[in-house]
Amino acid sequence: MLTNTQATELGNALVDLIKERGLGALSKKDYELLIFHHLSQSNDLKDAWNYEIANKLKITETRVKALKLESSIRHKQANHKAVLANIVLKIIDAINKPEFSGGIVSITLENPIDRREFEYAVKLAKHSIEYGINREILKISPLALFDIVLSNIDKHEERFKEIVQTHIADEQRRSEILNKALTFRQKVNKLGEELNDKSSLVSLLDSAAGMLIL
Repeated sequence: MLTNTQATELGNALVDLIKERGLGALSKKDYELLIFHHLSQSNDLKDAWNYEIANKLKITETRVKALKLESSIRHKQANHKAVLANIVLKIIDAINKPEFSGGIVSITLENPIDRREFEYAVKLAKHSIEYGINREILKISPLALFDIVLSNIDKHEERFKEIVQTHIADEQRRSEILNKALTFRQKVNKLGEELNDKSSLVSLLDSAAGMLIL
């Protein structure tokens, strides 16, 4: 499952952990989290569904989710903006499908790390989201996602102004959208009134995702 190089990295990480904590201080959970973290980076598991990982490791899918989240927190903190950008790309892919007719987009967030980072992004934006029955199906409007993404970017008011200037040619309409008397969300909603077709929504989200990875 691990290449020779990956196995060596796991061995070195284990030695480092023992040096740091002491052999007697390590619990079964410490070993499990470290081993799972390295196994999850292997070619066999890194892109696998939870169902497939559970079968290969002979554990439940619930356990897989718990190990993913705990091992990430302990051994490799998630890149918040990178995770958010990846979610935006998934939404863009869903919008581009022929069956999308506007309104709400649904995608699967099976990885608990993705879900945790997205929920944090939603809190920062003071927004709300809707899940499907199993909390792995995210349902959201493209404009709400755009609002959430912009709210998680440094100097988001300035970045929003840049997007408006790029996408709105009419000076009067730009002024109406950027009216200082409006809240940020009101400005986003006004922009959404101008740009609500599929190609425009994709363009807006693409611009926002690009700002996340600058």
